[in-house]
Amino acid sequence: MEKIIGGIKRECYPLTPAQMVHMYTLQLSPTHEIVNIGTGTFLKTELNVSVLREALNRAIERCESMRMRIWKDPETEELWQYIEPYKNKYFEYCDFSALTEEKAHSILERWTSQPFETYGGELSRIVIVSMPDGYNGYYCNVHHACADSGSVVTFTKDVMDLYCHLMYDLPYPPPMTSYIEALKKDLEYPESKKAQRDAAYWHAKLAEPEPMYTDFAGPGRMIQNRNKYNNPDLRWCQLPTKDAAGATVTYDLDVESTDKIIRFSEEHNIPASVVILHAIRTVLSKFNYNEKDITVRNFVSRRSTILNKKSGGVRMHCLPLRTIIEPTDTVLESMAKINKAQQEMFLHADYPTLKYYYEQRLAYHTEPGAEYHSVSFTYQPATRKSLVPYLKDIPYKSRWYSSGRQPQPFYITAMHRPGDGGLTFYFGYQKDCATPEEIEFLYYFTGRILFRSIENPDKTIQEIIDMT
Repeated sequence: MEKIIGGIKRECYPLTPAQMVHMYTLQLSPTHEIVNIGTGTFLKTELNVSVLREALNRAIERCESMRMRIWKDPETEELWQYIEPYKNKYFEYCDFSALTEEKAHSILERWTSQPFETYGGELSRIVIVSMPDGYNGYYCNVHHACADSGSVVTFTKDVMDLYCHLMYDLPYPPPMTSYIEALKKDLEYPESKKAQRDAAYWHAKLAEPEPMYTDFAGPGRMIQNRNKYNNPDLRWCQLPTKDAAGATVTYDLDVESTDKIIRFSEEHNIPASVVILHAIRTVLSKFNYNEKDITVRNFVSRRSTILNKKSGGVRMHCLPLRTIIEPTDTVLESMAKINKAQQEMFLHADYPTLKYYYEQRLAYHTEPGAEYHSVSFTYQPATRKSLVPYLKDIPYKSRWYSSGRQPQPFYITAMHRPGDGGLTFYFGYQKDCATPEEIEFLYYFTGRILFRSIENPDKTIQEIIDMT
C-alpha cells in the first residue's frame, strides 16, 4: 500500500507476526534498547578499512532488511514498514587496540545500550573497529524488528565474502534474496490452507491436559507462586520482571567436546539441537522432583527455503516444545520423543507467537504473565565451514553484546563459533529472574547430563539423573 511519508511516496507493508512480538516487547519495556542486537566480528589480521567499508556498503545494498524502516501513522497509529533506497555510507572507524580487551568490549556493550528511534529512524549502526591483540573487524547493532540471529549470521558471512572478493579476487558471492518477496509470502499466510492446518494442530495441543511449569533453579519459585494464590495444585508460574534489566553469561565448550556431540548426532541421525534439548529438559526434571512433563519454549528461525534463508529480516517464532518422558525411557527413546515433537513444531511454526500465547491463556484460564516454561532455547548451526576459504586459517572472534535489557526472563542460545566450530552457550537473563551463580549451576549439570547421555544412550533417564 502506498503511503506519503515525509513528503515521499513509499510502498508500505504491514508488520509480520514475528515483528509484532518485538513491538509488543517495546510496549512493555520502559526503554527501547531492549530490542537491540549487538555483535562484533573480529579477525586476527590487518584489514583494509576502505575495502571493508565498500564490502559493508555492498552487503547493505544487497540486503533489503538492513534498510527497513518502521512508520507509525499519526492518525490511525497503525504500524507500517518500507525499504529505504540504498545510499552509500561512510562507516566510522574506531581504534581500540591500545585498550584492554575488557575495556574495549565494555565500550561496545555501552553502544548496544543506546536505543534506536524505532519509528522512522535508521535501525542499524555499524562501526569498523580495531580491537586489542591484533584483532580487527566491525561492530554491528541492529533493531530486532529488522533482524534476528539467523539473519545477522547471514549478513556477516556476506560481508566477509564480499571483502575477500574485493581484496583477493575470490568469486563474487551469490545474491541475497528479496526481503520484500519473503514478506509478501508471510502476509499471505492468514488466508492460506496452511494457516488452517497450523491452527488445528495448536488448538489440539491446547485441548490436552494442562502442562506443568518447571523452574531452572528448582521448585522454590513454584512453591512461592502456589502459596501466593493459595492453590497447591497450581501448574503455571509467573516469573518476576520489574524493568527487564538484564545481562548475558557466556560459556565456551571446547572443540573436542563439541565434536563428541556432533558425532553422536550423526551416528544416531538425531539433530544436535535435540541432543542439547534432551540435556536441558532432563536437568529441569532433575531439579523439579523428577517431573515428567517438561515444556521448553523453542525459537524457530523458519528459514527452510532459499528465499527465507537469505532474505534477512526477523522470522523467529517462539512456541512451546512440550514432552512427557518416563523415567524408564532410555536416552535414545527420550531423544526420539523430543525429535518427533520438534519436527511437528517446525512443521507448524508459522503460527503467530502472540496469537498462540493469547489462546493458551484462554484455554487454561491463567493470570497475566503466567508461563509453563522457565527456559527459552534456540540453536544456531553456523560452523567454520560457512566461512570463505581464505579466512579458515585466520583466528576469528565473534561476540554478542547485551543492551543491559533482556526481553525474556531466561533463554539459552547454543551457537557454533565461526573460528573453530566449537559450541558457545549464551545465557541471557533478567536480573529479577536469575543470577550468574544459578546459571553456572545449571550449565554444569546440563553438561554432565549431556555427556553422560551420549556416553550411555541405552541407560534410562532415571539412571542418567542418578549418575549426575
